[in-house]
Amino acid sequence: MNEDKRSQEATSLRVFFDEQLHHLDKLFNSLASHIHELEQQAEEDRLIVESFVNASNNKMRSVHGYSHKLREHVRALYNHVLHIADEVPPPIDLSIDTFRTDPLVNALFVNSKDIDKLFNTDTDVDTYLRTHCKFQVPVVYALLTARKSEKGTLGVGMQGDMLIREVPQQAVNFSSHKIHAPCASSAELSAALKEYLFARVVALVKQEMMSRMPKHTINTSDNSYESRIKSLANPDVYLDALIDHLRTPDKLLSIDTIHFKLSKLGIKLDGDDRHCANEFDIHELTWSNNARNVLLQVALTR
Repeated sequence: MNEDKRSQEATSLRVFFDEQLHHLDKLFNSLASHIHELEQQAEEDRLIVESFVNASNNKMRSVHGYSHKLREHVRALYNHVLHIADEVPPPIDLSIDTFRTDPLVNALFVNSKDIDKLFNTDTDVDTYLRTHCKFQVPVVYALLTARKSEKGTLGVGMQGDMLIREVPQQAVNFSSHKIHAPCASSAELSAALKEYLFARVVALVKQEMMSRMPKHTINTSDNSYESRIKSLANPDVYLDALIDHLRTPDKLLSIDTIHFKLSKLGIKLDGDDRHCANEFDIHELTWSNNARNVLLQVALTR
């Protein structure tokens, strides 16, 4: 009887220790996985910061701990850009058929020939097509930007069954169409979209910081030590000013979704207007210099 009892106790102990070892093994693997993720995140952050410094002002590397100081703010900016990119709808087809059937495509272009003209005259597209045959890339994916303008005008309207002239109207026009980042797939385009947004944000940040430089240059009449160390020419001062500029990413880039109902002539219509119209949403970016442009992901079958 005692032997059976001791055997049961030994078995229970073995089970208990096996469970504890299994639990510890799971904890170790989880910790190792977490450490690996942190290391990957740290490396990705380092690459993003270095890319940012290369594109903005590599003199910041002379500041001790520049990467650590920039990491939080550059990462926040990069995450903000990723969020903006997620707001942009998937690629839409550009073709004669979609010009006829898609209200957005119909509103963006005067006629279907303008689509071909845009792709045939764009230098980036021309370079891409010369190096990628139709068999390799039957469908070209790209980013399309355009400028939206609105202006008041006088036109003809209807009041019931009565035709009225000199009616104040709002005309919407799309111009300055430009193709960016032609590529071979929607996955490539998704990556290109993020790169395009981040690169332009950084370029505008650099432009803004450079515009401040003349205001902080050292006066020839005041070449004192104090004047020199307070100038933006001092990398430490520049870095602090840059970090302050990066604190509000939404001021560097934002996106708005705007709903339109336009007549075939580009005149804004009321929501209850029953005339033939193009009704669609556009996604408009606003950059830090207050420039605005409509952004789409598009696909063109060759």
